[in-house]
Amino acid sequence: MLATDLSLRQIEAFRALMQWRTVTRAASSLGVSQPAVSRLLADFEQNLGLALFERRSGRLVPTAQAHALHGEVERAFVGFERVALAAEQIRSQRRGVMRVAASVELCAEFVPGLAAAFAREHEGVDIELGTGEAAEIAERVTARQCDLGIVAQAVAHPGARVEVIGEWPLRCIVPRGHRLARKRVIDVADCAGERFVSLPLGSEVRARIDRVFAEHGVARELSVQAPLAQSVVAMVEAGMGIALIDAVSASSSATQAGGRVSVKRFAPALTTSIYTIRGAQGAAPLAEAFARHAAAAATRLR
Repeated sequence: MLATDLSLRQIEAFRALMQWRTVTRAASSLGVSQPAVSRLLADFEQNLGLALFERRSGRLVPTAQAHALHGEVERAFVGFERVALAAEQIRSQRRGVMRVAASVELCAEFVPGLAAAFAREHEGVDIELGTGEAAEIAERVTARQCDLGIVAQAVAHPGARVEVIGEWPLRCIVPRGHRLARKRVIDVADCAGERFVSLPLGSEVRARIDRVFAEHGVARELSVQAPLAQSVVAMVEAGMGIALIDAVSASSSATQAGGRVSVKRFAPALTTSIYTIRGAQGAAPLAEAFARHAAAAATRLR
């Protein structure tokens, strides 16, 4: 007898009869007729070359061989059921690994908050968070080393699809007691001659800020720069200057600073954008779900 002589339906019929004890109930559990179950069981016995049942008063009574085989069948079906459960969990996005890479400035608060909310709704999904520059993240997405990128700078890559998911205003932060702390809105002209804590050269936000000051002919003292919004806030708090950062980082960092910095609206209005990076052919279902979470969070924060 070859394993290929067996069919899954025969094994299901055997298992059902062992569980329900009668052909009638076994047929009902499988949704087939009684003759169909009897036929499946007869073929099963013939293919195995075993006497699995004794016929007593019109009933099928399991033999010792049937009971021995039943244990193996149950162990096999546990494996089948685990496969089916895993498939269902994958379909319902409750199982799997989600690899997200984000810009350094988004890894401090925004993306970890997303990951926590996502994990609560997708129990069983493992989340791996990495970081890097936008161009590097685009490379990793296209090489399938991560499933989704979330960055604060637009990047062009032939194998990637980059989309804006949100836009936040920039806010001016000043140390407590600073002459501008009394103003409700800080104008670009108010910053003339001020020491300014900047984000690094080459960042999209830094370019926008520098451009608006150049267009208005306002000079600042650019002696300090820091790579992260949180570092910028810490330097402002220490009295090293004023700064422009995104509203989300400004609000959370100001709260952590305990009122030692003030957050002000800035004119003219400047914004910073958040982008997702997917492969050109799209992303896996879990990554698409995470991207939707990110877009919704960005909308709420705006």
